[in-house]
Amino acid sequence: MKRLGILETDTLYDDLLEDYQSYGKMFQRFFGSLGSHLQYRFYDVQNGELPAPGECDAYLITGSKAGVYDQLDWIQPLSEWISAAHQRQEKIAGICFGHQILAHSLGGFAGKSHKGWGIGVHTTKVINHPGWLNDDLSHVRLIYSHQDQVETLPAQAKLLASSEFCENAAFYIDQRVLAFQGHPEFDAEYLSRLLPRRQDKIGEPTYQQGMNTLEQPTDAERIGRWILEFFQL
Repeated sequence: MKRLGILETDTLYDDLLEDYQSYGKMFQRFFGSLGSHLQYRFYDVQNGELPAPGECDAYLITGSKAGVYDQLDWIQPLSEWISAAHQRQEKIAGICFGHQILAHSLGGFAGKSHKGWGIGVHTTKVINHPGWLNDDLSHVRLIYSHQDQVETLPAQAKLLASSEFCENAAFYIDQRVLAFQGHPEFDAEYLSRLLPRRQDKIGEPTYQQGMNTLEQPTDAERIGRWILEFFQL
């Protein structure tokens, strides 16, 4: 059985802990709902926990309130771990902040976007299909919640999905890296409980526009299966 290491790069707000526990547990429930039988190990990256070489079969880096540019004690060690794990050809997926720090650590660039916040259900066009992916989906709809973006991809990366608002919405590097700006593990209820605390920062028009999209269907389950297919290679 494959063992997935989840690198948790944030903790949930207190009022969400009882229902959601942690970002790692959210992914565990999400993948379990898709019928996966992975084993899990969770790493508290903010408190210095990082995997030893070969400790798991694959890894996933979660989202975070932090930016890759923040001067926090745990970000540089995580970036160094990513570079070393990639050199060892270990398999790594990243979501939101995970997507950004993968790009940033492997030669690309991520930072705060001049376009502002992207929230709610967004649609991106699939640009390239990895050779390992058994799917011909042309567009991807996912829940988004971000103000940072990957502005430049690593040289060896291929663009997976793109939109006018989020040019580098997803990318991959051969069979070792898979990263999405959107959140397949989020549902509308979670986002509707998360975002009101950020309403002033987001701005009323963008906030309302994003919240009004939450009844739209997404391709979360399909993208979850993409990630599981990537892990099983």
